[in-house]
Amino acid sequence: MKGHPWFFRAGILAATLALAHCGGGGSGGSSAPAAPVQDAPTSLAVALNQPPASFHLTWTRPATAFDGYEFECRLDAGTYAKIHDGLIPNTWVEAYYNAGSSLTELASLSFRARVMREGVPSAYSNEASIRTGLLPPYMNYPYASGTGVGVSWTNNSKVADTLKLERGVGNGGSTTWTVILNVPFGTTSWLDRNTPEGASCSYRVTYSKGQDSAQATSSPVTTLMVAPTQLTATPLVEGVTLSWQNPSKVATDVAVMRATGLDSYASYQQVALLPVGTQTYTDSQLATGYYTYRLENRKTGASTAFSDPVQVVTLPPQNGASVAPMILTLPQADIIRRSSQGAWFLSGSYSYNVAVREPSGTGWVDYVPSNAQSWASPYFLLDSQDRPHLVYTRPVVQGAPEVALMHAWRGAAGWQSEEIARRTLYSSSAMGGYTFALDAGDRLHVLWLNSGGNASDLEYATKDNGGTWVPEAPVTFTTQSSLGTYRLVLDPTGQPHVLVGAWQELFHLTRAAGTWSSESIQAPGVSVGWYDFLGGVAAGPDSIMVLASRAHQPYDGSYDLMVYRKKAGTWLPEEIALTTSGYSSFNGTLAASNDGTRFGLYYQTNGGAMLRVWTDGIWASTLVGPNNYGTPLLGFGAANKLYLLVHAGWGSSSNTYPFVLYQEQP
Repeated sequence: MKGHPWFFRAGILAATLALAHCGGGGSGGSSAPAAPVQDAPTSLAVALNQPPASFHLTWTRPATAFDGYEFECRLDAGTYAKIHDGLIPNTWVEAYYNAGSSLTELASLSFRARVMREGVPSAYSNEASIRTGLLPPYMNYPYASGTGVGVSWTNNSKVADTLKLERGVGNGGSTTWTVILNVPFGTTSWLDRNTPEGASCSYRVTYSKGQDSAQATSSPVTTLMVAPTQLTATPLVEGVTLSWQNPSKVATDVAVMRATGLDSYASYQQVALLPVGTQTYTDSQLATGYYTYRLENRKTGASTAFSDPVQVVTLPPQNGASVAPMILTLPQADIIRRSSQGAWFLSGSYSYNVAVREPSGTGWVDYVPSNAQSWASPYFLLDSQDRPHLVYTRPVVQGAPEVALMHAWRGAAGWQSEEIARRTLYSSSAMGGYTFALDAGDRLHVLWLNSGGNASDLEYATKDNGGTWVPEAPVTFTTQSSLGTYRLVLDPTGQPHVLVGAWQELFHLTRAAGTWSSESIQAPGVSVGWYDFLGGVAAGPDSIMVLASRAHQPYDGSYDLMVYRKKAGTWLPEEIALTTSGYSSFNGTLAASNDGTRFGLYYQTNGGAMLRVWTDGIWASTLVGPNNYGTPLLGFGAANKLYLLVHAGWGSSSNTYPFVLYQEQP
């Protein structure tokens, strides 16, 4: 046994010595000195001071004069050995000995002492022995949570074979201990789910070997109250009804907390304080929007207990388009598409991440085209078989402006790609350089703007019957060359329609039997510049609706979104779709049904986000909530029913973003 510090004292005298090892060698190997001339120490005794390794030694000093003491010890039946250097002062009559962490468990530790005078030893004192115990465990500080109290510890014993864990509940100055059943030996942490509410709990762990045991007790921790459970939220028009269960036996009040939005890190405010027996509450006269609720059990002097949060979207006012909301959790995505079966296809997290994420089980499989530089608007589309298609560019020569326009799609054998053309495209943050669309037969139509940036620089391409891409100029403009914006629209027959906005002019281009034709749309005062809205819905080769903004006539500071409609080859009188207050170029999302007979508009107003649906010349409108984040998805599904998906907040990770899906009801 290696040396350990000794603590001796005589009266109030104390000192510390470094000792030699115990039991490692003998003292009987040297030649015997002359016969002692003084008495030996008597009444040597040893007792446990502090478990497991601190011992208290006491003795009676001899009456005869001497120079100092020598102490020896041994382990079990080993050989005695001196356990210090030099002599211990002759005034000491007791000592404290710490055997330290190297103590051998369940062994016999024996001591003896003698005195020295002028180098001559006395006889030995009596032998004092003590049995070592188990090394005690060490307990960490317990922690309270909504699910119970967590406690952990370290087992320092190498020989213990039995474990007992106890819970102590404080009551005034006393503690009542209860054994926690079914804690197997080898366990070093435990979650106690059966703690009483709002109590001061300590924990005691005991290790045993036969009749020997060692234990440690934790610091006390105050347990939490039980929180309300089964919180549900039922949406109403401008309201929410909450219901819950409350198993707490000690709470005196339950607070209803509300946060605006669906963000993971909500900022709550109290909206009601109710008696603890209450199980329902209706939060009425709410603004239409998104909310997060939680409940809090409260009691003076006790920690508050929080329920799990619940998110809810209020119902839109039922005075127009009838849509019902539901909350979805999806990964962060800049663009989302919905398949005919209701599955979600995602883009990358941001617009510059050229990637398509296809659903696979509970996750997604990413397709990232090789060396993609940028992609078109729309980013990608799904065909009639729910297969994704995207058009993107890749560099041709390092540092050169020319790019290869590429088409990638997932076929039966996996992802494939092809080159459409090589061009130097127009580059502007105000207007995209290329776009594409899929017709009902899944045929790809591509429209791009070459580097000149004028209307005459537009170029269209689709494949001929032999599968070769054939680029062509839609039309040569002679009356103007300045281009404000452009759109590609397909009708149900697959015929392309190109809308060209030339700042104060509108043109409609169509292609029939391989020949392009152009007509001017009579829209005096219309505004179709880079940042102005231009949209179109084609119901057939000779039927199209064009939407554009212009100043209200006579001008009063407001602007109108205009509808210019051609039906059966004849342009009808212009219509005002909506009026905005103050200068605001309309900025919205437009989607058409597959047959071109219905379309939806989603846009932001000062009073929130608005959804308008056009059916057979009739408009239906509804306020669907606050202004959204990011780019919404507007489309038509089964039976030509409209759906809208909006990004509705920030999640706790890139895979847990809240979205709200509004679906048109029968």
